[in-house]
Amino acid sequence: KGAKKPFPPQVGYPRDADAATRATLLLSRLMSLVPMKLKNDMWNADVDFDLAAFHSLVRILKRALRQLVEASLASVLLLDLQRASLLPNGFMCASPKKEDHLQTPAVLPTFMLPRACMGIVVRHFLEYSGEPAEFSQVTAAKFPCCIQPIEDLKCAFAFWDDLRRCATRMAEIGGSDDLADLMKVPSEILQAKQQMLGIFPQSS
Repeated sequence: KGAKKPFPPQVGYPRDADAATRATLLLSRLMSLVPMKLKNDMWNADVDFDLAAFHSLVRILKRALRQLVEASLASVLLLDLQRASLLPNGFMCASPKKEDHLQTPAVLPTFMLPRACMGIVVRHFLEYSGEPAEFSQVTAAKFPCCIQPIEDLKCAFAFWDDLRRCATRMAEIGGSDDLADLMKVPSEILQAKQQMLGIFPQSS
């Protein structure tokens, strides 16, 4: 086998990732799955190539899952077309609701892929080294497309906490400990940064 082709220097991908770098990558990737409330404008902030690569894989998975839902629905309707009258308008509409951008009118899972914006903002949060009191102002200036970046960060933190609880519970009932162990160091780094900047998960 030939040597792996290195990433271009412009990508800035770490060659020898330490624990903190691996934690940052995991946190930013998973929380990038949480949608942000954005202005109707082009993204005019940072671009993260790692997140772009991650989302290319997620896009393939979500497209396959959506096709599975559509095929399952078609199979049910072909057995009895009258059941189509039971489906409400917009039963697979993935457009966010105006009052809550995290909710959609869909009654079936749509598996729509959010943009990677949240992951970019999370990485900014983890790597921020300025004054804690200035974080909100600096973040708003750096990401002008984001309507409420701090509130969206809190939602992303809550999403991470839910994922960790699921991993811990699976380990407790006899599953593998690998996932729970993998999330320990990232959780410690995230909690330390939350304490430093005074931004915590959104309470349910």
